[in-house]
Order: sequence, then C-alpha cells, then structure tokens
Amino acid sequence: MIKYLDLGADRTLNDIVMAGSHDAGITAGESNAQTQVLDIGEQARAGVRFFDIRVAAFSTGAASYGAKQVELKSFHADGLIHGKDKKNRSVVGFDGRGDVTRSKLKFGEGAEGMGLRKILQDARDFVKSADFAGEFLILKFDKCTNWELIAETCRSVLAGTIYKKGGNLNTKKLSDLSGSVICAFMSSGYRELRSAGANLHITEIKNLYKPPSDYNNNFQGIQYWGSGGTGINNKGYEGKIRENIAKQKKVMASALTGVAPKTAFFTRKVTPGCAAADPRAIGVMYWTTTGLKKSILDRDAAMWNDNNKSGLQSIWQSGFDIFMGEALPPHIPMTPSAGGTVKMFMPNVVMIDFADESKCKHIYGLNDLATARLIDICQKLGM
Repeated sequence: MIKYLDLGADRTLNDIVMAGSHDAGITAGESNAQTQVLDIGEQARAGVRFFDIRVAAFSTGAASYGAKQVELKSFHADGLIHGKDKKNRSVVGFDGRGDVTRSKLKFGEGAEGMGLRKILQDARDFVKSADFAGEFLILKFDKCTNWELIAETCRSVLAGTIYKKGGNLNTKKLSDLSGSVICAFMSSGYRELRSAGANLHITEIKNLYKPPSDYNNNFQGIQYWGSGGTGINNKGYEGKIRENIAKQKKVMASALTGVAPKTAFFTRKVTPGCAAADPRAIGVMYWTTTGLKKSILDRDAAMWNDNNKSGLQSIWQSGFDIFMGEALPPHIPMTPSAGGTVKMFMPNVVMIDFADESKCKHIYGLNDLATARLIDICQKLGM
C-alpha cells in the first residue's frame, strides 16, 4: 500500500515524487484511444495522486426537462470537435436546463470515458477511506468545455473533501493537503469562471513552460514545468520510446539551463532562452507514447519491459546529472532550506498510461533516489 504521507507530513508538494495518470478517465474505447484500465478509485489505491482529466458534454440520446440531454464525461481524442451550438439542454445530475456546449468525436476517432460525477465520487471516497486517511488527490482539468458546469459539479459531489485552503500549493506541506481533493483548472479554463462565486474552491494550475513564465511565490494555486506528447508519425515502438526520452530530457534540461528545446512538437513553440525554472516549481515528466495509430497498451508494455524501463529513471535524473556536471552554474537558482539541504528543480510527477501498483511503486521509489542525489549535491557544496 503506497501512502505519500509516510514520506513525512512536513514534506512539501514540490519535494516528493508521485505517479500521475495520463488521460485518467479513458478506461474504454479503441486501442489507439484507451489509456487506462483501472477506474479513478482503483488508480488512487494503486498509488496515483495526480490525474489528467479532459471533460466535455456528450449527448445521451435522451431528453429531460423538455430538452435534449447531455452528460459531462471525460474524453481522449485528437479529432474532437467541440460543438459551436451552445443551446438550451439538460445535464445529467442537474435539475432543469441551461445553455450547454455539446461536443462530438470526429469520424468516430477517440473515446468518451468515465462520467465526471463517477470520477469525483471515486476521488471523494478515496480520501475519506480509512485505509488511506491523510492522503490527497490532484485532479488537473485541461482542454475542457463548460467550465462553470464542471466547477459546480466538483463542489457539489466533493462537498467537504474539496480543497478550500487556497495559497501557493507548490510549497504546501502534505499535512495541509491531507484528506483533500484539489480541483485544478488550467489557466485558460480558470479564466472562464466569470460568474459570481464560480471559482470558489477551484484551484488554478499554470504551466510555466508554455509559454515561458516566471515562478510567482504569491500565485494562488499550482505552478509546474513540463510538456508531453510525441509526433503523430508511426516510428515503431522503439522509435516512439526514443523520441519520448529525447524530448523529455530536453524539457527537463531546459528547466535548469533556461534554454528551450529546438524541436517544435505539434504547433506549440517555446521561446528559446527562457528563464530557468525556479526550484520551487513542480516538474512534470511524461513516460507516455500515445499517438493516432496502433495500440497504446502495446506501446506502453514495451516502455515498461526490462530493456526500456531504465529510460524512465534516465529522464528523471537527467536534471541532477546536468547540475552535478556543470558545478553549480550561476543560472540555476538554488534555495537553501531547513536542515542544511538544498532544493533544486526535479520531476515531481511522472505521467503514465495504464497505471497499476507495480508502476506506481517504481515511481514512488524515486523518492529514495531524490534523497540520494540531493545528498550528493550537498556534499559537492560542502554542506
């Protein structure tokens, strides 16, 4: 049983390494879309603490309150078409009807996943369970529609378990997060919460890497540095794995050096020469190779075989290796903390597909490696 509170109640969020679930709600669908087998509660019990969730409204084919009915559900689809017809509709779990944007999947690609209410019920039940008392969960909502409906559902279903303390979560102690589900909306979605009280108990989460921006100690929410995704071309399993390793090492290196990767993935570009990541920022790395073609499960199995699994650790410790090799370069911000230790930027979340206990234990073990690497750095500094 993996319990992060066992690492120490005074440990901060940016001082631990945890497993993250990529497209966490997609437990069904075609092989090129499905990313998980376990539901949210099962993933949490296996050791996942950070969940990537995309939510949109999909037709149920029924009617209610005299209007067509939709349900808020997770999705995974590169070809998703978000409806432009914001119409009066009823929503599963809500009384009455209102203006809702419906979404469709293009040409049948991708998958509709778990319903939002089920996801939230699983999260609530996990943090309230006796076996995992004191644990926390982070739900990162991205690429969604109907943000205010999502926020209202989060508050309603999670009730007393939704995180309410506010503040800069990067430096919050695990004891501060204990028993809470953090509903984190990406900045673009958070800005859409415009009605009075719509952002109540909703946490903003900001990616400092895209576009490059500085860490703000007064930011109310979570600030992270990371970028996932591999090219859409089929390069074979080994080729896709190598591509992911190369990209992730560059992304992690850019956090320490302030030099962004030269390769532009998809249409997103990062300005070269951006500022290095503050050591208090949370690092998010991806051990995933999702793509438009072929089975994600088969690719994932290849990533976790004995020959390739070492690549995960190679990416994770690459930042430490850069630091150790460059003898404390001046452009790497270092912050001495209590106890004579040194805080440096590191990957705090490892995003994975098909989360299970074995994978989560492997990632949890990186906490011991982090301690060992920081001891090496302290010795190098003569501390």
